[in-house]
Amino acid sequence: MLRHKAVAELIGSDLLCAHEFDVSCDTCRMRVLCLPAALDPHHLNALEAIIEERRTVPAGDYLYHQNQPFTALYAILAGSIKTYTTHEDGWVRITGCHLPGEIFGFSAIDGGHYRSTARALEDTLVCELPFAGLEDLCRRIPDLQTRLLHLMSQRLVEDHQLAAQFLHKRPARKRLAAFLLSLSTRAARRGESTSDLRLPMSRTDTGNYLGITLETVCRELARLEQQGVITLHKRKLTILDLAALRAPICDNPG
Repeated sequence: MLRHKAVAELIGSDLLCAHEFDVSCDTCRMRVLCLPAALDPHHLNALEAIIEERRTVPAGDYLYHQNQPFTALYAILAGSIKTYTTHEDGWVRITGCHLPGEIFGFSAIDGGHYRSTARALEDTLVCELPFAGLEDLCRRIPDLQTRLLHLMSQRLVEDHQLAAQFLHKRPARKRLAAFLLSLSTRAARRGESTSDLRLPMSRTDTGNYLGITLETVCRELARLEQQGVITLHKRKLTILDLAALRAPICDNPG
């Protein structure tokens, strides 16, 4: 079961029962980042009606599997989810790290099946958004369709910006800096501190995601700490010098 007090603070509700959180689109603190941001109260009720369930995904459990038929998008209320693909030779590549207020599963829309596996990094509360119902609702509510397209575009831009650091054999310091800056930007969007962060993934997973080794992740984090750019205790990371963290990204030379 999720830690009630911590998650209640995240989703803006302290109305808890034994097995679930009493939260709706109207009361969720993440609504400003999600689909409800574009809707008036009447349309908000229509969106609420198609949400099949809000459920807890315990740490380590799966939300869906690669190649499973696509049925729904998911929005995170609290916690975090990683997505990864498994290649024919067994090689696993982490393709995404999804945080509160974010919707994911967009890549499955085109092919009709999930292109990756989604697994909870910690106890996570999600909203399931059945795509058939959402598609029908978008036809009836143009503002909802516009909002959905905006969120899809936002995700594509962010993924492209981060992926740009992985291409052309960019140095590890640039990849790691881009990832930490991404976490800071996403925290700002949630109205949280842009400097006091929590690393959502293990060092091993972070390295996999960034295309660098575990040893390199540890070395680069230690280097940033030694330079006074960050402080780090387990997964709690504080950015002390944002300009210095941005510097590797702004440098043109590889």
